[in-house]
Amino acid sequence: MLDQWDGRSLRTFLTVMEEKNFSRAADKLGYVQSTVTTHIAQLEKASGKKLFDRLPRGVEPTDAGAALARFARQFAALSEALEEDLLRTEQPRGVLKVRALEAYCVTRLPELLASYAEHYPEVELRLSTGFMEDMCGRVLEQKDDLGIVPRDPGHDGLEFVPLAIEELVWVGAPEGKGGKQVYISYGNACLYHELGESSLREAGYALHDRRSFPSVELIKRMVQSGFGISLLPKVNVEEELRVGKLAVLDFPVPTPVHQGLIYLKGKQLRPAAAAFIEWVRAGLT
Repeated sequence: MLDQWDGRSLRTFLTVMEEKNFSRAADKLGYVQSTVTTHIAQLEKASGKKLFDRLPRGVEPTDAGAALARFARQFAALSEALEEDLLRTEQPRGVLKVRALEAYCVTRLPELLASYAEHYPEVELRLSTGFMEDMCGRVLEQKDDLGIVPRDPGHDGLEFVPLAIEELVWVGAPEGKGGKQVYISYGNACLYHELGESSLREAGYALHDRRSFPSVELIKRMVQSGFGISLLPKVNVEEELRVGKLAVLDFPVPTPVHQGLIYLKGKQLRPAAAAFIEWVRAGLT
């Protein structure tokens, strides 16, 4: 089967997986759509399997397509690592995909990312946000190079590099605002939500309601308005506490969490990823 595969077809396949659409994949790759169709047909012939289901609004991978994707990503990663090795350079370069919690991105990363980009101009840094389970899955599937998670996931397939202790704090509106005890968070997918629920339940606190919002800034604004309370990293609310826009609540606080970087165990880090880890660790010390 090996002599029937080629790198261009696999690259096209992965792009279709990402875009879920042949036409958008063609635009992204600079091909005409018939070229994308030909590449996928070649892979389907080589594998003897249908790789995509054609739907009215795009395509979805079949079970065979999802299985091929795992190996195609490994092939792409190996190809990039080989290219860098053949160039015999330790200079970080290429695309680096990093995923982190939105709350972490807002407070801890902007200056570090800016200085990293300035120092390593040949690296195309792609930062996105997500929650811990999602980040672990994407790193294991090699969709992302690195993840920044709120604690060690304890997974056999992942390496964990400690970064910073994250102190959490319960916050509410300044005195006199609001009456309901609505618990505001990122939602069930977020570790902070889980920790807040557990600590309140163990202390016997009853909540009026639960609401989720997609960003730390929106959560803070809703708490300031008196709509409810929230458990957030202290670093995210220090300014609001200082000027009196938020108040610390005397609620049970969970043990601080240990933020850290994760990457695939057993995989040799590319120079861009290794440099990013050292850059972030140095910037947080």
